[in-house]
Amino acid sequence: MHRMKPMFSRLTLTAAMIALSACSSTSQPGHSTSLGEDNLKGSGFLADIYPQMKEGSDGEALRLYRNPKFASSATFVPYTKVLLDPVKLYAGSSSKLNDAPQAQSNAIAQGFYNQLHEQLSKDYQMVDKAGPGTLQISVAVVDAQEADASLKAASYIPIPLGVPGAKAAAMQAASHTTGKPPFAGQVTIEGKMADAQTGEIIAAEIDRRVGARKPIIGLFESSTYDSWSDVTEAERYWAELLRYRLCMRRGATDCQKASE
Repeated sequence: MHRMKPMFSRLTLTAAMIALSACSSTSQPGHSTSLGEDNLKGSGFLADIYPQMKEGSDGEALRLYRNPKFASSATFVPYTKVLLDPVKLYAGSSSKLNDAPQAQSNAIAQGFYNQLHEQLSKDYQMVDKAGPGTLQISVAVVDAQEADASLKAASYIPIPLGVPGAKAAAMQAASHTTGKPPFAGQVTIEGKMADAQTGEIIAAEIDRRVGARKPIIGLFESSTYDSWSDVTEAERYWAELLRYRLCMRRGATDCQKASE
């Protein structure tokens, strides 16, 4: 009987790790952390828009630009079509996206495009050329890092199972400093929206999301063994959020909030 206890303990720990890694969620890092707004550098994708950008408030992107000419809902009502450019990969020399296999990077970009297209097509006619009443939306993934799938469960609990107290405390301190739980993934995007016919910039944003702690609600979900699930979950959230924000800008009353 005594020989069975170590085996039982290992099985229990394994089951706990699987359960804890079963559900993905993301959040925006704190502005003052190393992954937050204070340390957010532009990749070059937004070119001369950067000097016009400012720090976003709670509930907004980390950095943003809003054209004051489009402040009222009335200016958004005439737009009934969307020209969605292919999502680009715009990684600088320090981007962790450079460490990802090219096939994975391409999948990240295409997956994000698909999410955006799915959400925007619910409210707009999707077109492939510029014209009147058309919003042109351009997005780039500028940084992305996969989670450590073998240890990701540790990011879902305050003190990871099996981790000595001193090391656990250090991991918690690192989480507060970086804005990201240990072993979690992260992704940074830049995007802009313009009048497709005139080219006038309406809005631009830089935002980042990281894997976050979340109560466990199920076992053996599809994200359990996917080290990129934090990235794909962030893209899903951003796509829903864009639809919600455009709905609000039109002055609609039936807007659906993005689910975190």
